[in-house]
Amino acid sequence: MNDTSPAPGSLLITAFNGLVAAYERASGDTVWTFAVPGKSVPGVRPRPTYAELREGRVFVFSGGAEGTFTKRVFLEVHALDAGSGRLLWAQRVDSEQSSTFAGGTMLVEQGQVIVSHRETLTAFDADSGELQWSRVSEHGGGGLHSPLLQLVVEGARGRLLT
Repeated sequence: MNDTSPAPGSLLITAFNGLVAAYERASGDTVWTFAVPGKSVPGVRPRPTYAELREGRVFVFSGGAEGTFTKRVFLEVHALDAGSGRLLWAQRVDSEQSSTFAGGTMLVEQGQVIVSHRETLTAFDADSGELQWSRVSEHGGGGLHSPLLQLVVEGARGRLLT
């Protein structure tokens, strides 16, 4: 079989308002697009979306909401094949009743996707999306203001989604 997918290094990935797009760096041509499923977050315009390209995969971190009158705000991680934009796996990070979006942090490093949202830290296997662990951080809920934790491991730093 002849694979015509572009090499991950030849792509420019953009993420904004729930849409992720891959462009050929040499020509600017669109290679693929991926629309994150779900509704916008109340009180936040545009919809927060962040993407990171690692080892042939694009990890998309986004906020969303569901419900008509009482909103349930959540974060999700989607893993896409960098060459085709095909969805590999998706996981919901956190869900709670809220009318506002508190943001979060995502770190992709050494086969893990680690996410912080409100007082919870959650780790997923980068290949399968399988939940590895979840726990409450030592920082607590932050009272009226939810903490946006800085995630750091040797040689890498997490990205904030606000």
